[in-house]
Amino acid sequence: MLTRQKMVEEVNRIVRQNRNKPNETLYYFAGVGQTTGTHKAYHSDSANEPAPDHVGWNELSNVDYEKIWYSDDNRYSKSHNVNGEYALMLFRFKIDSREKTVKKIVLAFEGYGTAPAGNGVIIKVWNHVASAWQNAQSGTGGADETISITLTSSLTDYIDDSGYVWLLAKTTNPSDGITPAILYCDYACCTVTVNGITYLDIVSYRDADRVDVKPFIFRTEFTLKSWSFEDIGGVF
Repeated sequence: MLTRQKMVEEVNRIVRQNRNKPNETLYYFAGVGQTTGTHKAYHSDSANEPAPDHVGWNELSNVDYEKIWYSDDNRYSKSHNVNGEYALMLFRFKIDSREKTVKKIVLAFEGYGTAPAGNGVIIKVWNHVASAWQNAQSGTGGADETISITLTSSLTDYIDDSGYVWLLAKTTNPSDGITPAILYCDYACCTVTVNGITYLDIVSYRDADRVDVKPFIFRTEFTLKSWSFEDIGGVF
């Protein structure tokens, strides 16, 4: 019991002293390219909404990745000119946090879509348990607008077994075969908010028993790496 209590005290002490990040992490595409193993972006065209593992998705080129690095009006565009089909994009975000610690996920797409029947973009998030695109949100502008999806429940349904969250964007309306459907993307991101400690690892530990006193004191010292968030009145 004494050993267990000492371990808990040491964990709490070191975690508090090494508080250096908030509980919110922003994932986006700055610096990402085809050789990057974390986030990915793809384009396609279809009359429906393909699943993330569909063979029809094509990864952006390195040049096209640079167009979605920042919100800077340097846009990637996907144009498609087949009657009844939409221009689509797919975004994969690699989440570092353990999925059960996630409190909220906010997915955002900045851009717009044009098509013969009208402007607009629809975004959805992939539920890997239901194998379905869900939580649709839409915009109707013919210029950049930011559309977002906020998730606060059943979050493990939206983080797959590899730690990925998938976002779909498509033009609201399809091409008519004469005028193309064009999807413009300036920026996309995923913000993850977590509950308390989300990463904790033991760097080293050593026994520090006191046998020069009676009764003996059995003690183990841990060095941990971790980050957490606490409400400390806005003073960091």
